[in-house]
Amino acid sequence: MRLLFLNASFIGIILLFGWNVTCLAQKNSEAIPVTSGVSLELATYRKSAITNIQYTLQFNIPKEKTEAINAGVSISFKLNSITQDLQLDFKQNSDHIKILVVNDREVKVNLKEEHLLINKQNLKSGSNEINIDFIAGDASLNRNNDYLYALFVPDRARTVFPCFDQPDLKAKFELTLEVPKDWNVLANGDKKEVIQTQDKVIYHFANSDLLPTYLFSFTAGKYTDVKQMIGNRQAEFLYRETDSSKIKRSVDTVFIAHKNAIDFLENWTNIKFPFQKVGFVAIPDFQFGGMEHPGEVQYKASGLFLDEGATKDQFIARSNVISHETAHMWFGDLVTMKWFNDVWMKEVFANFMADKVTEKMMGSETFNLKFLLDHYPAAYGVDRTQGANPIRQQLDNLQDAGSLYGNIIYHKAPIMMRQLELLMGKDNFQKGIREYLKKYAYSNATWNELIAILSKYSQSDLYA
Repeated sequence: MRLLFLNASFIGIILLFGWNVTCLAQKNSEAIPVTSGVSLELATYRKSAITNIQYTLQFNIPKEKTEAINAGVSISFKLNSITQDLQLDFKQNSDHIKILVVNDREVKVNLKEEHLLINKQNLKSGSNEINIDFIAGDASLNRNNDYLYALFVPDRARTVFPCFDQPDLKAKFELTLEVPKDWNVLANGDKKEVIQTQDKVIYHFANSDLLPTYLFSFTAGKYTDVKQMIGNRQAEFLYRETDSSKIKRSVDTVFIAHKNAIDFLENWTNIKFPFQKVGFVAIPDFQFGGMEHPGEVQYKASGLFLDEGATKDQFIARSNVISHETAHMWFGDLVTMKWFNDVWMKEVFANFMADKVTEKMMGSETFNLKFLLDHYPAAYGVDRTQGANPIRQQLDNLQDAGSLYGNIIYHKAPIMMRQLELLMGKDNFQKGIREYLKKYAYSNATWNELIAILSKYSQSDLYA
C-alpha cells in the first residue's frame, strides 16, 4: 500500500505522479501514422506545425431528433511547414462529408481511421482555410425530444465535427445555431444577432475566447431563460424545472452561489473572471455533477433544484459543485493541461478551490470536517488496493483519456495539494499559483511547469 500522507520535508512528492511523459517533436521528414483516436505522436506533431486556429461553425437543428443535423465548418489556420498530409479528426463515416474545399479548391474526401486526410499538395505554408459541409454526429450532442446539449470531454468534439481535437491546440469558435422557433440557446460566446424566420430562429454568437475543443459547447431547447446581474456582469441561467416551489427556493440561490464563488476566486487569484460571459444550464439526467464550459456551464438539474426537504449536506453539495465548476474557469479553462495525462491538475485545483470557498462560507471547523469526510475515505478506498494508480499517468492516445478519471484524481490529489500548501505556507503557495496563472493564461501548462514556479516560493526542495 502506498502512503497517502506526505512528511514535513515533502520527500517523494514526485513519486505520486508516475513517470513523466516527455515527447520530442517529430522530425519534419517523418510521416505520422494514421491510426484511430488522437495519438500523442500526432498531437505533438500538430502542435509544432499548426497555429492561429479559427473555427466558424453553423448547425441547422431540426425540431425532430430523428432528422439529421446539417452543418458547416470553416477552419482557418497557419501551417509552419508542409512535409506530410494533414490529419483532421472526424469520427464518422465518409458519407457524413458532403463537400470538402481546401484553399478554394474542392477536393476528394479521403477519410481513414477517424481522420480526414488533406493532401499536402493542397496546402501551403502560412494561412490555410478548409471549408466542409457535413452531417453532424449525434451521440455527443445528446439529442432529446425538445432539447440537446454538446458534451465533448475528453475527445468527443471529433465525433460531431471535423477538428483538431487536442487540448493544446486552442482556438476561437464563432458559432451560428438555427433552431426551432420556441427554443432557447446558450453557448460560449455572447449572442450578437438574432434573426426570426417563419418557423426558425437563427442565433449568431460572438467569437469565443481561446478554448480547446473539449470546452467548446452549446445547448438548445425548450428552456426557461432567466438573467440576473452578478456584479457588473449579466449572468444567464437556462433550466427545464417546472416545480414552482423548487424554482422559488433555488433560482436566486444558484445565482448567489455563482457570485460568491466568482468573488472569492477573483480575489484569491488576483485575476478578474477570465471569459466574456457567465452562463449556466440545468440539464435533466446530466451525466456528471457539472461540466465547466465557459459561458455555458452544464449542471445536473437535480443538484441545483432543491425542495423544502433538502438536507444540509445537499445544500453544501450544491454550493460545492458550483464552486468547483466556477474554479475551473481559472484552473482548466484559462490555463489548460497540454495533454490529458495532466487532467488531474484541473480537477485537483477545482476541488481544492471549491473547498476554500466552503471554508470561507462555513468556517474552518466545518471545512476541516468536510475535507476529511469527502476526500480521505474515497482516496484510501482505492489507494490501499492493488489496483491503485499514480495521480499522473501515461496516456498514449486521447481516446483512452476517460480511464484516467476516478477517486485518485478527485480525492487523493486534493490531499496532496493541501500538503503542498502546508509545506510552502499559504502566502507563498498563493503567490506561486498567481504567477502560474498569469504566465500561462489562455495557454497550456504541465505539472513540471507548475512545480518549477512553485519551487521559487518554497524553502523546501519540491523535487526531492
